[in-house]
Amino acid sequence: MKKFMIASAIAMMCLSANAFAEDDGYGNDIPPARSEGTVDDGYGNKLPANNEPEYKTFEEARASSYGSTSNSGNSNGQRMRLGVHLGIGGAFFANYPTDRDFVKQYGENEWIGVSGDIGLILKFPLNPILSFVPELNFGLGYLSEEIKGAGGIDDYWGEYKVNDAKSFYNVNIPLMLRLHTSYVYIEGGIRLSFNFDTDHEYEYTYPDGEPLKYYDYEDGEYKTVKRNANDEWKVKTFIPSVVGGIGTSFVASGLQCDLGLRFIWDLRGIEDRDTEIYALESDKVRIGKVVENNSSVFALQLVFNVFF
Repeated sequence: MKKFMIASAIAMMCLSANAFAEDDGYGNDIPPARSEGTVDDGYGNKLPANNEPEYKTFEEARASSYGSTSNSGNSNGQRMRLGVHLGIGGAFFANYPTDRDFVKQYGENEWIGVSGDIGLILKFPLNPILSFVPELNFGLGYLSEEIKGAGGIDDYWGEYKVNDAKSFYNVNIPLMLRLHTSYVYIEGGIRLSFNFDTDHEYEYTYPDGEPLKYYDYEDGEYKTVKRNANDEWKVKTFIPSVVGGIGTSFVASGLQCDLGLRFIWDLRGIEDRDTEIYALESDKVRIGKVVENNSSVFALQLVFNVFF
C-alpha cells in the first residue's frame, strides 16, 4: 500500500508538471520552441528566440503592417515609386462672357472638347497613409463649337456649317497630396501649366458633321476644307489650376496601378487678349463698351498610372 501511494504521488507530479508546461497552442512547449524560433503568437507571426525582445516598438509594428503588400494591392509600399501617368477626358469653358455683342461675334458657350495628359509620376510616401505625388506631363486641349448663323449653301458643296476649333499644348506639373484608405485614395493639390503652342482653325462640315472635302489636283488627293486662323487666337503662357481626384490602387502583373477620376479647374483665363471693345454709336455720342473675356478651362479626366 505504501509503494502504491508513492507511485501515485510520482505520477501526479509528472502529470502536474505537464499540465503547467507552457504550450504555444500547436503542441510545442514554449521554452524549447522559443529557442528554436518556432513559437506562434496566434496571428501567424513567430515570436523571437530567447534573449530577444518579444514585442516590437509601435513604430516598427505599424511600419511592418503597412509595409507588406496586401492581396488588394492597396498597400502604400513605404518606398518611393516612379511610374507612367495617362489622363484623358472632356474639356469645357467656364467664366465665358454672356454679353450680347460678344455672343453675336463669338457664339454662345457651347464649347466642348478633349483634355489629355501623358508623362511621369512619382509617389513619395510621407507616412503610411499620406504621400506626395508630383507629375511631369505633356498636355493638350481641344475645344470646338458650331458658329450659329455662319453656315450657308454653296453651289458645289450644298448646305454646310462652320465650326470654330481651338487647340493648345503645354507642359504641366501637378503637385499632389494623396490620402490612402483601405481601398480608395483621395488626392488634391495644384497644377502649374506652361502653354507653348496653339492651333486655331475654322472647319467646314455638312450638317451631319461630315467634313467638306475638295480634290487638290496638285497633290492628287482629297483634302478637308479648313481655314487657318492661328493669328486670331493666342493664350497666356502660365496657367495655375486646382486639382482634385479619387481612385483606387491595385496590382496587375506584379505592377502597382492606379485607376481614378480627376477634376482640373484653371484659376486664370486662358485668353491672351482678354478684353473686347464694342462701339455703340448714336447721333451725337459714340460710346466704347469693354467686355472682359476671362474664359477658363475645366476638365474631367479618367486617370491611369503604372508604377515600377
